[in-house]
Amino acid sequence: MRLLPSLLALALASLLPTTVLAQQAPADAEPAETWDVAGSVVATSDYVWRGVSQTQGNPALQLDVSVTHASGFYAGAWASNVDFTAAGEDDDGIDIELDPYIGWSGALGENAELDVSLTYVSYPGHLDGYDYAYTELEGVLTFADHFHVGLAYSPDIFNLGGHGIYGNAGVELPLGESGFDLKAQVGHYDLNDAVGDSYNDFQVGLGRSFGPLRADLLYTDTSSYGEALSEGLDDASQADGRVSLQVTWEF
Repeated sequence: MRLLPSLLALALASLLPTTVLAQQAPADAEPAETWDVAGSVVATSDYVWRGVSQTQGNPALQLDVSVTHASGFYAGAWASNVDFTAAGEDDDGIDIELDPYIGWSGALGENAELDVSLTYVSYPGHLDGYDYAYTELEGVLTFADHFHVGLAYSPDIFNLGGHGIYGNAGVELPLGESGFDLKAQVGHYDLNDAVGDSYNDFQVGLGRSFGPLRADLLYTDTSSYGEALSEGLDDASQADGRVSLQVTWEF
C-alpha cells in the first residue's frame, strides 16, 4: 500500500439559487445523506508498494475504513501486516502498518476529479531505532475517465531527515465487453535528499469484478534501485520484478 494513496467540492446544483432548488425539489423528497461510511478488505499474495515488497514476498491482509461527508471531505484509516526483517537480521518489532488519513475529493470541470489526502504512516510496536513513521501529502488527478497523474511529498520520509517526492502516471482501460480491464502505471521516487538516490517503478495488471469481489493480477518491477537505496531502505531483492494476486471486497 500505500497510494496514492486523495479541497472543497461543490455540486453543480449548489450553484443554483436556493429558492430555485426549493421549487424544483418534491415536497416529500427525503434529504440526502450527509455522511457515508465505506471500506474494503484486500487479501494479496504480496504487499507491493511503489515497486517494493513490504512483506518479504509473503501474503498480506489489508483493511480500509473511511467516512465521507457530502462536501467531499473524508477521514479514515488503512492497515496491513508488513515484514521488513529478512532472515538473519535483527528484529525491528514491526508487524503492522497503520495509516490514518484525511482528505477531499471532488469534480474539477466535466471530466476530471481531484483527490488530495494527508496520511500519517506509522508502524506500531517498533523497537528503539526502528521508528520509520512519516507524514505524506498526496494529490491524484483523474481525467478522461481512464487516465491519472499523481504527486506525493513527505518532508521527512521514513523519518530519515530528508524529503521524498513520488510522481506517477497511469491508465486503466476496459477490454471491450469482456468485463476485464487493463491497467498500467509508471512512477519515479526521488529519495536523493533522504538516502542519496532515486528509482523508477512500473506496474501492469489485469483485473475483473466477480459480483462483490474484484481480482487483480499485477506485475511490478523497478529500475535504478541502487546500492544506496538497498543499504538505507529495503534490500534490492525486494524491488525485483514480481507477480502478485489481490482480491478486494468493498463494503
